[in-house]
Amino acid sequence: MRQISAKHNRFKRSRPERGERQPVSREWGRIFNRLLLVAVTMGFVYGVERLSSQLESIPVDRVVFAGDFRHVSREVLIDRVTSHLAVGYIGLDLEGIQSELEQEPWVYRAIVERVWPRELKITIVEETPIAVWGNGGLLNHRGKIFLPTKPLSEGANLPLLSGPEGGAIEIMRQYRLMSQLLGDENLILQRLRMNDRGAWTATLNGGTVLVLGRQEPLEKLRRFMWVYKQQLAANFDQVKKVDTRYINGLAVSWHELEGS
Repeated sequence: MRQISAKHNRFKRSRPERGERQPVSREWGRIFNRLLLVAVTMGFVYGVERLSSQLESIPVDRVVFAGDFRHVSREVLIDRVTSHLAVGYIGLDLEGIQSELEQEPWVYRAIVERVWPRELKITIVEETPIAVWGNGGLLNHRGKIFLPTKPLSEGANLPLLSGPEGGAIEIMRQYRLMSQLLGDENLILQRLRMNDRGAWTATLNGGTVLVLGRQEPLEKLRRFMWVYKQQLAANFDQVKKVDTRYINGLAVSWHELEGS
């Protein structure tokens, strides 16, 4: 019984010896997993770099322009874009191309986008002038002044606005309000000017000049409209100038009649 017990005891003591080797196996497993992770990561990075270099070498095969080209020259736009194409399809600086194109006076907005696999698409939105500004400039719907390389044709029939630097937005606003008032009586505002002192002068179709002064030009225009409907409409083609700067009325200058 003692021998059996001793053997049994020796057997029990041997079990921890086998267990002592298990942490070594786990450590090798961890090392292997780490090496495997490093290898996979390096392979992934290498693959990405190789793919990136291949993509960067893809050229731009086609440049497509879209939009209504009435004043913008395609040839001029192509010249501006060409210098940006050498970097390839992936390396294109879309914002840089957009900024380059929008330097053209008649380009209001340029929308630049890649089209897979090798196409560059550019959509051009031209400026829409609402008035001639000063000497040769044009005014767009946002009150921005731009200077075209060529003057508009005479058939454009745009009003002429002028005023001090920085006053374009206010002059455009007043023009719209005045045009609405005059339009009720089929009168057309052809010119509107604000001088450096802030005084307003309007010229209507037919050449009649309205002197509106500095203070409350819209109120003075309303007063003129009331007098126009009551007394001036029938013979308005003979009216040369109307001065509205008086507190309780206005002064009318007439064209001289032939033979008088």
